[in-house]
Amino acid sequence: MSQNPKKSASNNVRLFDQLTSWNLELRDLIEDLKTPAQAPDDQSTSPESIKDRLNRLGSLVVIEQSLLQRPTDHLVFYCAAAYRSLTDAFVMTQRHAALRRISTSDNPEAQAIIAEHSQVGRWISVGISHLTTSRQHVREPSVLARRSLNGWTVSGTVPWVTAASCSHALVIAACDSEEFSKQYLFYLPMNSNKVICGPSMELMALSASGTAQVDLLGVELTPSELLHGPCENVLTASHGSGAGGLQTTALALGLAARVIDAIQEKCKWIPDLAVFEDSFCTRWQELFERMKLASVTAGTQVDQGELRKDANDLVLRVSQASLSIDKGAGYLANSLASKWVRESMFFLVWSCPQTIATKHLCDLSRFETAINLGG
Repeated sequence: MSQNPKKSASNNVRLFDQLTSWNLELRDLIEDLKTPAQAPDDQSTSPESIKDRLNRLGSLVVIEQSLLQRPTDHLVFYCAAAYRSLTDAFVMTQRHAALRRISTSDNPEAQAIIAEHSQVGRWISVGISHLTTSRQHVREPSVLARRSLNGWTVSGTVPWVTAASCSHALVIAACDSEEFSKQYLFYLPMNSNKVICGPSMELMALSASGTAQVDLLGVELTPSELLHGPCENVLTASHGSGAGGLQTTALALGLAARVIDAIQEKCKWIPDLAVFEDSFCTRWQELFERMKLASVTAGTQVDQGELRKDANDLVLRVSQASLSIDKGAGYLANSLASKWVRESMFFLVWSCPQTIATKHLCDLSRFETAINLGG
């Protein structure tokens, strides 16, 4: 019988090296992002701190936009960025999501808008979750657009906007005030006194993303600012993914890779961990390949919802495994294990469709029958 020696986790190539070997220029830029070790719990929500973050990321996203053409490359980029800093990667995906919605618009102004926000220092974000996952229990839509003489009067609350206070514009969603099933996507400049940005929220993790609520007090928008609609299911009609898309899956796999590499490092002095690290690494490789396949087949060969659920499960498991390995030291508030556990919870709530959330609830509420060992 042939002998195949078991792979040792300590001999594995770092997952980060696999993620970044495809483009050395971008690797150098990603290496410059703050690592968890340098910023164990960067939770500053001050406008100055958020502005500094966007300035630091500005050149990176412009280079990313110019160098990367294939959807797979963008996903691998965000996966690698999330490995270095989940907050930074998250902020960048929101900019990318906004520009993607604009790029698919038939509006003659769309290309000019993209050109404007392709410059360093011009940040744009997105507020569309109220059409998919947020505030779905309320009777009236969160944002309403009413026809006016020159276009639309838009009022309501955009509940979740990342980097809101420092963005120059947003892509926002709204429902028609007369027929809620008809939906719009608008380009919203942030320089109106009828656009009120709330304070950055204190979150379990990623507070430094500057995520806030934005109130619209009867903002007047013109046809030049209409990107898509009115139509049903505008997010699908705009040829972009809705909740549970591949970008969020990429972020989950990026954080999972960071934690798995940390566990691999611990295998050097705790060899018994190798079997667990090997299992995590094998699962990560499988999900990473599925994500790449999904990006090139437009979801025809891979169930993106199932992939997102599996990526969520992996990042939740590896982060808790890290905490278990570190024991009491990991339970300290400023430890990396503690940070990773909090960050992993992000994937249970952000852009998480109800179908996936329900599957998580099923997992959490499922218990095996206890075996009675009594005599």
